[in-house]
Amino acid sequence: MEILRYVFLVFHLFGFAALMGGVFYQLRGKDPVTGGYMVSSAVVQLVTGAGLIWTRISQDLPVDDTKMQVKLALDVLVAVTALVGMRNRRPWAFYAVGTFTAAAAVVAVAWK
Repeated sequence: MEILRYVFLVFHLFGFAALMGGVFYQLRGKDPVTGGYMVSSAVVQLVTGAGLIWTRISQDLPVDDTKMQVKLALDVLVAVTALVGMRNRRPWAFYAVGTFTAAAAVVAVAWK
């Protein structure tokens, strides 16, 4: 189970890297848009985040419920906003995905 937890953690970090890397790459252009890679990365973030919670609970490791609820809510916001942005090609959705992703990283690191 410990190996599975680390697999979820690595893929969770891969999803974050793909989202933020895509945001920074798109900022170089004139018209940043939300692409399918953002939706895929957001779904990876959401699924692996839930998997991390599940593995910690099954191993009887401490879980801060409030922190995990906030993190999951931000991951859901990222996924929904990325999907809306991909379908409607709205620039606000692109910036919202970047903001929500950065906020999720801040919650994960700074909330003790």
